[in-house]
Amino acid sequence: MPQLISNQFKLDLAKLEQNALIELFEVDLRGLKDNDGMNGELYRFYAGTNEKSQSIVWQGKTFEPFAVKADGFEMSGNGPSNRPTLTLGNINGFITALCNRFDQCLGGIVRRRLVYMHYLANGNKKADPTQEALSYFVIEQLSSLNRDIAQFTLALPSETDNALIGARMITSTCSWLYRSVECGYTGGAVADEKDQPTTDPQKDKCSGLLTGCKLRNNTHNYGGFVSVDKLG
Repeated sequence: MPQLISNQFKLDLAKLEQNALIELFEVDLRGLKDNDGMNGELYRFYAGTNEKSQSIVWQGKTFEPFAVKADGFEMSGNGPSNRPTLTLGNINGFITALCNRFDQCLGGIVRRRLVYMHYLANGNKKADPTQEALSYFVIEQLSSLNRDIAQFTLALPSETDNALIGARMITSTCSWLYRSVECGYTGGAVADEKDQPTTDPQKDKCSGLLTGCKLRNNTHNYGGFVSVDKLG
């Protein structure tokens, strides 16, 4: 599966004694439109199982506790990976409403972030917002929906079969407007559209590539799929 993962995170995964690892999810429906032409929203959550059900802040973004179960995210060494599933609690019919509004949410983007608890910035001395394993998926099918739960089947951008996916969603270049809310970068001038260094605000433009995000330490907001160009 397409993953962005640091060398330090790989070392953590290889340790015999593992610290607590949590899954943070983003379901991004901003690329979908309803019948009125209105775009969807971005939802951030995690499987809130502790008694206090506290929010988790990661990279400056808040993830709320929610009834969620994720299955089948293992990597396959033989051909395409298994289709993972994301099961969400249909609290007060909220997921039903989203599915009715956005054609079963097909084509929505799901980002899965694996984070060790000791990297969270809640007083931890080892807090480091760059240490995560980030993977991207696309909602391919609404496989089950009832009054209690909704289950979605996910796929890699390169493995989607019949999902209604807009071209914007599966490009290797970032689709966010530079310095927009989605982009999230608010720092000084760094480079031009060809990733050449510059301190001139007039020439400061993003290349739309992952390299542009790396120059700005902003890869966690990258809006493209780095694996698409490797197809064929």
